[in-house]
Amino acid sequence: MPPKRNYGIFIFGLIEIGIGLITFFVVIASLILGKSTKPLEVVIFVLTTAAISFSLGLGVLRMNLRSYHLLLFFATVVILSKALIFAKIISLSGALEASIPSQAKNTISILYHILLVGYFISPKVRKAFGEKKFCFP
Repeated sequence: MPPKRNYGIFIFGLIEIGIGLITFFVVIASLILGKSTKPLEVVIFVLTTAAISFSLGLGVLRMNLRSYHLLLFFATVVILSKALIFAKIISLSGALEASIPSQAKNTISILYHILLVGYFISPKVRKAFGEKKFCFP
């Protein structure tokens, strides 16, 4: 009998793939059309994070344990960085900002990543990935 499909893992995997693909194509299109005003370093950073998001989404869909760990790590880093932004301890360069208001973007991002981490550390999902140890409190 084939393993039961976990729709939460499937949805989060598709979201990560979508974020990566959309970001990648929007940045490439803005470069081709000459509309990008961002410095080369920022473009490289954004394209790299888009590729990571896409790759982790694929890895999660394939139930890869390493992708599972990396997704949890990067989501935790995003949560921490957004919390530091909200606390005004750090701030991003204007070159990283997009047309969406940063407060709304940061709020959506932190809520999404908290939901992602909360879901992926559940015992059912950890078991689905074959995770035997649990490193979160």
